[in-house]
Amino acid sequence: MSAGVLGKARGLLAGAQDDPMIRNAFYLMLTTVTTAAMGFVFWLITARLYDVDDVGRATSLTSAVTLLSYFSLIGLGYSLVRYLPTSRAPGDYVSSALIAVTAAGVVGSVLLLAVIPVVSPEMSFVNRSWETMATFVVLATTSALKLLTDSVFVACREARWNFLINGLLMGVVKIALPVLFIPYGAMGIFVAQGLASVVGAVASIAAIRWKLGVPLRLRFRARLLRETLPYSMGNYVTSGLNLVPLMVIPVVVLEGDGPAAAAGYFIAFQIATVINSISFAVGESLFAEGSHEDRSLGALMRRSAAVMLVATVPVVAVVVLLARFVLTIFGPEYVDTATGTLIVLALGAFPVAFHTWTSFLIKITRQLRSMVAAELVFAVVTTILAALAAGRGTVWVAVAWGVGNAVSGIVAAVALRRRPAQVAAEPVGSAS
Repeated sequence: MSAGVLGKARGLLAGAQDDPMIRNAFYLMLTTVTTAAMGFVFWLITARLYDVDDVGRATSLTSAVTLLSYFSLIGLGYSLVRYLPTSRAPGDYVSSALIAVTAAGVVGSVLLLAVIPVVSPEMSFVNRSWETMATFVVLATTSALKLLTDSVFVACREARWNFLINGLLMGVVKIALPVLFIPYGAMGIFVAQGLASVVGAVASIAAIRWKLGVPLRLRFRARLLRETLPYSMGNYVTSGLNLVPLMVIPVVVLEGDGPAAAAGYFIAFQIATVINSISFAVGESLFAEGSHEDRSLGALMRRSAAVMLVATVPVVAVVVLLARFVLTIFGPEYVDTATGTLIVLALGAFPVAFHTWTSFLIKITRQLRSMVAAELVFAVVTTILAALAAGRGTVWVAVAWGVGNAVSGIVAAVALRRRPAQVAAEPVGSAS
């Protein structure tokens, strides 16, 4: 009997290895875990080597650049995943996207440099000289390019390169560099991270060209991007709406519940983000597979939902059971302020998974209005409920997060039922 069970287990494992959706999802999850671990080590090192004020300024600048990088993608990351698998001019399509994101990154970086002295004088160290400003523009733009190359690997069913480059190569480089830039303070911390992105971007472009066989060249074909412009802009808007609660809730908690509660909520949310990365990894893999002409969307829907559930349930159970112990690592004050919040956010992984699953299905079926409507509902419902919960404890803010995700998922699911899936799309570059 045990031999039969082992045989079935080996069969299931072999099937998973042959399934590109599961394989891609596995590497994306592995990338998230490895990147988080390397990031933890990086900040632990910088905390020991640099003044605490410099670390604080660097974290603020890093957050701003992360946000800038996502906006600099101008929706092209999702468009590549959706249209690259069937494109008849993959090299020109990727090359044009890289050039467009470079231009957007430069413009966005310059604009950010212009407003930093006004909105955040603490980050004005990047404006000290032409050298620091030029360095900032280059590193911030490269960060956006690195995000775009991640989408190329996902689209080509080669997420293992995300793990090898993001998780391993960039992590090792980032950990090794802080000791070299101590005299430069906060700017040194930022440069250490930025140079890791430069290394990652160069390695990614090399892998895309020579390992994936996509012929990249300095050629910008605006027509290829115009073909997918509505889709890109729809994703650009939805990405912005999705970020609204992430930007607003920390401020709401700080003003309504105080600094200690804000710190507890931040830690609890970071742990929950690792849990939620499971559903997002599966969703991204579903998105890539659904964009290939030879895949049955119905079967992918069922299999991806099952994988999300099977992978999420045990992790949520562990975090709920060990919430107090996990928070003890950060200090007793976090146990007092964030245990209930962490448990609610962990349980909220299920509505987050539902929201993620339905949102990627809408991306596959190219229902642009429904994409925007679902994310608008998420932004409005989550933000309003969090504002109403402010002052009543962060547990209720965590409830608001779960409810917002659930309602958004329902809106997307209704849209999917009302409009049968139309997956097939005109290949990019098919027109003469």
